[in-house]
Amino acid sequence: MDRREFLKLCMTMAAGFTLFGCRSGGLTDKLSGPALKDFEDEVRRAMAQMKPGFRLVKVPMPGEMKFSPADRENRFGMAIDLDACDGCGKCILACNQENNVPLVSESLAKQGRFMHWIELRDGIPTMCFHCSDAPCEKVCPTGAANHTPDGLSAMMYKRCAGSRFCGANCSVQARKFNYEDARSLGHAKQFNPQVPLRDKGVMEKCSLCIQRLQNDRMNFKANAGLAGVVGAKSGPAGGTMGGTMVGKNSWRGKGLQTACAMACPKHAIIFGNWLDESSDLVKEAKVRNLYAPEGIAKLDPSVVYMRGRR
Repeated sequence: MDRREFLKLCMTMAAGFTLFGCRSGGLTDKLSGPALKDFEDEVRRAMAQMKPGFRLVKVPMPGEMKFSPADRENRFGMAIDLDACDGCGKCILACNQENNVPLVSESLAKQGRFMHWIELRDGIPTMCFHCSDAPCEKVCPTGAANHTPDGLSAMMYKRCAGSRFCGANCSVQARKFNYEDARSLGHAKQFNPQVPLRDKGVMEKCSLCIQRLQNDRMNFKANAGLAGVVGAKSGPAGGTMGGTMVGKNSWRGKGLQTACAMACPKHAIIFGNWLDESSDLVKEAKVRNLYAPEGIAKLDPSVVYMRGRR
């Protein structure tokens, strides 16, 4: 047998072993992850183990943030209409799929330590409130917990050292610590390829679907830049049609919705830009009474509750 025949035989044997491994089921099952029904069942179980609620107090409508460099045109957030919400839990499942939130083992489930970024507390959807003056960010030793200029309390997972200081400093315990290696246990499924699966030992929480905001912002800039080039070509000599267009039409995140808002059958979750007067969020909030948990009411949250009318 010469060298070429030997290499050909090795490649054939390797292909055969690969096919055999796939047909055995173990590898395929591990790569594909759990079924959607498993996530649905876990949501129902979490709702059955519902945590107690908290006292709500009135808060003003969120406005411009006071820290620097805060964006003066954009501050994204949500309002949850408690007069419309019936606690169906569909927002939880939609969030889990959009953000690839993993399942947990039986031992953690018995303790109620689900990884869900949204949970029902006394029937009220609860997640990170994206406080402008966020105490969780102040105690993070690595800067993994940080605030974006447009209002999001964000997480940089690669920086997270798992100290859990941020979770301990959150008065509503909105952050979840990833105790398990979900991928090796077969508990993770990447429904959304735009969101990475997280590793064991990091803190997770609601991101206000930051990937949707980033995509929309990039698409807007790309389209605005293209229009600017076209305008410059068709305008007068030395024209500024492109630049003028971009200046008058800055990105405000119009039309965007989070996964939970899209999934709510009662339209009880409204996402939008608190600094945009034309936003549905602002229009509705202006005529409603706004509330937040007492423990974070003074921290200028970007996510609030609505109840009653002014």
